[in-house]
Amino acid sequence: MSILASTDEKDLQNTNNDYIDKNKSYFVIDATLAQGMTSLSTGAFLSAFALYLGASYVIVGLLNALIPLAQVLQIPATFLIEKYPKRKFIALFGLTLSRVAILLCGLIPLFFIKIHVLPVFFILYIIYVSSANIGGCAFSTWFRDFFNPDTFYHVLTQRFIFATLLGALASFAGAFGLEFIKSNYPHYLLFGYSGVFTFAGILGLGSSFALYNIRDLYHPPIPYTPSLQKNLFWKPFKESLENNHFRRTMLFCIIWNAIFNFSNPFLPVFLMKRIGYSLLVIICLTVFNQFANVISFAFWKKFSTRYGNRSLLYLCIPIFFTTVISWFISAEIKDSTLQWYLILGLHIISGICVAGINLCLTNTIFLTTPRGKATAPLALNSSLNGLVAGIAPILAGYIAEYGTILQIPSKSFFNFLQTPIHSLFISSIHITGLDLVMIISGTIGICSVISIHSLIPSHISSDSEMIIPAK
Repeated sequence: MSILASTDEKDLQNTNNDYIDKNKSYFVIDATLAQGMTSLSTGAFLSAFALYLGASYVIVGLLNALIPLAQVLQIPATFLIEKYPKRKFIALFGLTLSRVAILLCGLIPLFFIKIHVLPVFFILYIIYVSSANIGGCAFSTWFRDFFNPDTFYHVLTQRFIFATLLGALASFAGAFGLEFIKSNYPHYLLFGYSGVFTFAGILGLGSSFALYNIRDLYHPPIPYTPSLQKNLFWKPFKESLENNHFRRTMLFCIIWNAIFNFSNPFLPVFLMKRIGYSLLVIICLTVFNQFANVISFAFWKKFSTRYGNRSLLYLCIPIFFTTVISWFISAEIKDSTLQWYLILGLHIISGICVAGINLCLTNTIFLTTPRGKATAPLALNSSLNGLVAGIAPILAGYIAEYGTILQIPSKSFFNFLQTPIHSLFISSIHITGLDLVMIISGTIGICSVISIHSLIPSHISSDSEMIIPAK
């Protein structure tokens, strides 16, 4: 009997290990396909489609703001998740509904004329981002508790790398297709955008299928207590704010997201309107940015282990926001070859810096949330960050739309800066509303470095073994 029992136990362990490996693969596939969907339905594609439909800069800012603003829905979603703690079901239902909505966004041009596409698209896009955030709230806490600390960090890293790679490839394929249609069949460009968003929806549904195939080996993986069944609704959020490390890190994330989202949604618009690049060129630059992001990830991981999170942020944040200010300078260079190399270099540098910043902040936020009780703090962090990240592009849209256009002789401008390089630039420096967006974001971003010491903890006391103490 003992031999048989031992054999059965060993077989059961091998079976569980097989399912764990499959689950890790499905989580990576989920993130990879979801990022492909996101790359084709946000950013440059969203802004270019809106501009093609005749949207103003304010509307472009509002569309880009819908994505982070919808994160506020994660707070009421927390109540649903705590009352009905089947997190996989809620995640799968919400995310699948959002992906059906983005699929329908791609089908709009088949049923409506061009002047009616934007209003219908706007409504479906609201459904897309709203459902995604309700499902995403359940997914975050489910994913947070699914693996032990070592496995979690490994899966998180793989998700990031493969998702970024597919996002880059999908972006390039979509932009190449649109440019081909624009050059050869310009009257069908609306249907080209339809194809891009339809393909985004198909990738999203593939991601949902991967989530569906994930098997819960333990029910739940760790002890789970639905706190909202015993306490007042706001108590878990209050407890999250009482966590000093979480509160300080969340505040820094809010500052970062507000400044980052003030300018980042308008970078494709800036490159299209101020410099005159096509969507394909912009996406190619984005691909370089994303590959730089992926390649530098392993280096930043070692850097943060050796020198700590604070050092990583002290290095990356000022460099990143210096590149943001440099967009304004790049638009005034009269040599197109020099301008191209500068813009390419800025994309690579910003991609490297964003990889380090996101690694630090994502890991720190997850580590400061307790296992089994991550729903409330993660929802609170997403909601508050989404609120400020949603307001920022709306304000930037008004500045871009109504900002005063100034013209300053380049010689006078660079003499003021005590820099004798005015011969490289056009005769008059034009400061438009889009330029003001970049200048404001970059200046405030560089100044935000002073908050790192007081907000990013030097050490995190957690139940996780993934802690990287800063030095």
